[in-house]
Amino acid sequence: MYPIEEFLDKTERAPLLFTPTPLHLLTGFSKYEEVQVYIKRDDMTGIGPGGNKIRSLEYILGEAIEKGCKKILTAGPAQSNLCTLTAAACARLGLDCELVHNGVEPEKKEGNLLLNQILGTVSHFLGDCDSEKRNSYTEELSEKYEKEGISSYVVRNGATTGRGALGYTSAVREMKKQCEEMGIKDMTIFAPGGNGGVAAGLIYGNEMLGRPFHIVIISVEDERETLIHHIEKTIHETEEITGLIMNAKVEEAAEISDVYRGNGWGENTEESTEEILRFARQEGIFIENVYNSKVVVGMKDWIRKKMVKGAVCYLHTGGFGSLFDQY
Repeated sequence: MYPIEEFLDKTERAPLLFTPTPLHLLTGFSKYEEVQVYIKRDDMTGIGPGGNKIRSLEYILGEAIEKGCKKILTAGPAQSNLCTLTAAACARLGLDCELVHNGVEPEKKEGNLLLNQILGTVSHFLGDCDSEKRNSYTEELSEKYEKEGISSYVVRNGATTGRGALGYTSAVREMKKQCEEMGIKDMTIFAPGGNGGVAAGLIYGNEMLGRPFHIVIISVEDERETLIHHIEKTIHETEEITGLIMNAKVEEAAEISDVYRGNGWGENTEESTEEILRFARQEGIFIENVYNSKVVVGMKDWIRKKMVKGAVCYLHTGGFGSLFDQY
């Protein structure tokens, strides 16, 4: 057993995931691309609309419960997947949850806002403001509750923290076992890079478990160097928690590409917009605009340029709820 496995087994963790999430062949995709292309279904993590944030929330909310916190606060834009998944996770765990959004409250709720309403979550709408003001309000709200004697916990930075990254550190172990059972060798995993939480967990976990996979991170937001900085920062936070140092540099441990990001977060390319329709009609699986479609575009390009060897895996990180507000 690797030291990281011992740490993961003993650290606090809220019981949220239905694991392992499916890992299966994309039959239509493999037929056209002439390689074995798999999908890791982290859109099926079992809570709310599903998605990657549930893995992070297991460790984040595990710490909150350990500290005796009863109220969970998090912030994001109106269609934030994290906000909805935090609300759903809190419902399952019996925790009170409040959400803070920058933007005007719409008269009719759609997408994730509708799901938040169904969950009965208290939502604060701050009007047109930037994320800095939104986050400051969240911290002030936490301080207010603390003064009232209500212990609160803020899920910060989109759950991209050292503790949140443990979710995908653990996911590497899960996938390693699945591949061993399925007889899959020499696999390359393609995953999105937004603020770097998923990427940091994957890269750190892959290194700590003997590098069983090749990792390719497709940036959907920032230029390559900026994304690498985000990943490094989160990995350092994880190292401080585990006491286990990753010796390799991020750019040595994974391929980081910003070629497919277009104009950044929420700004789709012509190829990514087309891929949403093509993927659904080919596989019967929905992907959304902001993250997943750009990853699939990048993965197809790498395959067609013969930049990968062996099996390929697309990590589907969810976001289904926001799709209803994207068309």
